[in-house]
Amino acid sequence: MAFFFIYNNMKKFKTKHRMFQRKKLLFIILTIFLFIVFIIISFQKLKTSHNKLIDFLLKNTSLDNNPISMNYFNNFNYFFSNYSFDNEKLVFNEKKAISKEKVIYIYNTHDTEKYHDQKSVVDAAYLLQNNLKKLGIKAIVEDKKTSDYANTGLGLYEISRGFMSDITKKEDITYYIDLHRDSVTDTKITINKQNYAKILFVLGLDNPNYQENKEVLTKMNNYLNENYPGLSKGILEKSGKGVNGIYNQDLGKNVLLIEIGGIENNLEEVNNSTQIIALMLYNMLGD
Repeated sequence: MAFFFIYNNMKKFKTKHRMFQRKKLLFIILTIFLFIVFIIISFQKLKTSHNKLIDFLLKNTSLDNNPISMNYFNNFNYFFSNYSFDNEKLVFNEKKAISKEKVIYIYNTHDTEKYHDQKSVVDAAYLLQNNLKKLGIKAIVEDKKTSDYANTGLGLYEISRGFMSDITKKEDITYYIDLHRDSVTDTKITINKQNYAKILFVLGLDNPNYQENKEVLTKMNNYLNENYPGLSKGILEKSGKGVNGIYNQDLGKNVLLIEIGGIENNLEEVNNSTQIIALMLYNMLGD
């Protein structure tokens, strides 16, 4: 009788043990499942639009010229809702600090070039200035127009060269940027459902600094190709008869000619591209 009692209790114990093991296994499976669901949801939150991130970077500035307060990076929830591209690298390095001595000078040798909506490259210059300032970078736009001096008999690049000479006496310029508009079509591109004006770098080969100029432009072009494939049309090298071939780039390796968009673009698309150029310059200045 005692043996039967012990046997029966052992049988019940084994049954309870098996049930416990099953419940334990079920709990582990459920935990793993919930963890996977959490990871999937988290990654979905990371997939925010390109434009949302750009807007955040350009609108959130701190008081000491550091465009991103580290408080944002310490907030895990904010990170999950704002800090990644879908299939793109994060192009902004929050640890970079741009010196207040860095100055970018923006001018337009061909200031009469206009876009489809009749806005001009001068408007583009002020948009770039605004976006650079939001990143804590001092930017100056030339307020004189080359077209106002066209009756002097000087060429437009000679006139803008004079502007460059004048500003150099007042400021220590890090980059001189001559903004233009292309005269061709096929200058639109869509990235993450956002329309942009394509960017073209122009390099004059008829000056002694062209190799140094090319190194700087190549760095910028590589940055765009790596982070915004298709936005850059590359570097157009020009020389010989019938072209300028210098573009005032003989004044130094930091003289850049950048064409933003063309005759089919509007100012909104141009502004989107100036945001990218501002981030590109921010990263360049931080290196």
